[in-house]
Amino acid sequence: MKLLRPFLLFVSILLFAWLFISNINLINIATTLNEAEINSEIEKVNNFTDITSLKQFSIEKINYMEAIRNRFTENAMIRVAVISVLIILQVVLYATSSNMFSSRQPRKSH
Repeated sequence: MKLLRPFLLFVSILLFAWLFISNINLINIATTLNEAEINSEIEKVNNFTDITSLKQFSIEKINYMEAIRNRFTENAMIRVAVISVLIILQVVLYATSSNMFSSRQPRKSH
């Protein structure tokens, strides 16, 4: 048990760090760049004169959105699994915390 707690704590910290870093990537920092990209896509749509080309463009965008949604779903499932492991680790760490600060049990006097 003496080595198990530090190991579980280390694994727990690593998983928390991974969750933190993976979620930081989802923050929209470059909003101006994204707005410029959106405006560029809107301009492309407005410039279409042929309905067939517009349909093809729309279908490509829908397929792209579907691929992104599937990727987000996979990432969310991984995060749920990591959070579940973290909950189990925290419960184990809490359950074994009675001897956390003392390395020896106090001896009873006879």
